[in-house]
Amino acid sequence: MRRLLTCVLMITLLTACAAGGEDPEVAAGAIQDAYRAMEGCTATVALTAEIGTKVYTFTLEADCHREGDTVLTVTAPELLAGITARVRPQETVLEYDGAGLSLGDLDGQGLTPLNAVPAILYEAARGYTADCVWADPDRTQLTITTRDPAAAAGAGTEYRMRFRRSDCALLQAEISAGGVQVLTADVQNFTFTQAEVDQNGNGDHADLG
Repeated sequence: MRRLLTCVLMITLLTACAAGGEDPEVAAGAIQDAYRAMEGCTATVALTAEIGTKVYTFTLEADCHREGDTVLTVTAPELLAGITARVRPQETVLEYDGAGLSLGDLDGQGLTPLNAVPAILYEAARGYTADCVWADPDRTQLTITTRDPAAAAGAGTEYRMRFRRSDCALLQAEISAGGVQVLTADVQNFTFTQAEVDQNGNGDHADLG
């Protein structure tokens, strides 16, 4: 029977997230470290995308992995329920089970409503932090804005993400392109997954919610 170090990993992760003190920049760094270290996550994501004059609203169950496919399953609306897309690491190409779902390009650079989920997670881990502020008076949530470091505010593709400070959970994200908001993601049941490690250094994945 393996003796797992899941609890140690969870304590390390949560301590890092709570270590920001009063400085939002320190808290933002701790959140970014947590997303860099995570093996994956699961979440329910309600998306609203605006492409041209059309607005699309749907809900996804996301099962994201740093190694291996990220699986995105549409659960609503009923007409689209059951469509599953797979995003491979380092690729933006989607593979579908069942009918395809092509909604168009959000920013003119290949960002779509479906691959927006892994794109947001990438920004949380490795995006250039252009701004970070407390999102509430009690400093329980932090808002981080990322974009290309060479771009001015409101230019290019910009991500505005809100996190719960206590456990680094992603709560909401907004994406804008050229200063126009093109996607909103409301996130529920966000749960980190982290590698389980046994005495021999072997591991699977453990739920770190």
